[in-house]
Amino acid sequence: MKYVPKEITEEVNITPVHHLVNLAYLIGTVSLGILIIYALLGLVAGQIVNRIGPKKEEQIGALLVQGLPFETIENDSRVDYLNELAASLQKDVAKTPAGPATYPELKVQILDTPLENAMVTAGSYLFVTDGLLNEVQSENELAFVMAHEMGHLHHQDPLNALGRSLVWVTLLSLLGFSPSQNSVVVPNNAFNLAELSHSRGQETDADDYAIALILARYGHGAHSLDFFKRMQLKELDLGLFNTVTEWQQTHPLSSARVERLETMFEQNNWAVEGDAIALPENIGCQNFSDCQ
Repeated sequence: MKYVPKEITEEVNITPVHHLVNLAYLIGTVSLGILIIYALLGLVAGQIVNRIGPKKEEQIGALLVQGLPFETIENDSRVDYLNELAASLQKDVAKTPAGPATYPELKVQILDTPLENAMVTAGSYLFVTDGLLNEVQSENELAFVMAHEMGHLHHQDPLNALGRSLVWVTLLSLLGFSPSQNSVVVPNNAFNLAELSHSRGQETDADDYAIALILARYGHGAHSLDFFKRMQLKELDLGLFNTVTEWQQTHPLSSARVERLETMFEQNNWAVEGDAIALPENIGCQNFSDCQ
């Protein structure tokens, strides 16, 4: 029988599925694989990190402190006041469902920067910035900010963040990248959306913890959210796009945070009226001295 070759058409060696669809399938498959690996490594790292003893945690915290981008203000008597406030909040936590504080002893320090912020690291290092002390207008709102950071310690968020950083560095290594030594402490900002959501959940839990401490200490929540209300005025209102903006960051917008907490007060019938406790004079100045 004589062989008759088929006529060559334009469809030869061309998939019937559009090449962009194939590319989307490929990207989706790779992304899903990375997410699965990330989740599995995260579980392993989380189990390891959560078994770190207090002494080892403090050693890790001391290393993290060395990598901070700002200097701490040394020999500042304001630290004594902040330690007293933190100690009183720790004492009051025993009155709440959270129970007594279980993290290592707090080590409060002041960062020399005009940024209005506070943070904690492994080893129970609690930092407030000079800018925050210049901004707060009552002890109530300063106590809420500090109690929020103590909430992160209570939930072991700094240790969990360290575990996820190790996972991130491991993934980069598997993909052929060579992350810098500092990446173990401060990982690249290109976390996936699941990581952002997890961090926002941590922020919510820390806010709830702070409210419990504030109610236990003062008996009301008046003035505790004033700092965030002022921050809310500084945020750009994008209307419907606020949801998109918040979705892309770890911390909730001040407006969303205030709205959620005020709703909690209303739903639980918690007291929202009370006195504002005055701060020590010149708390925004080193050693309570006259800044001028």
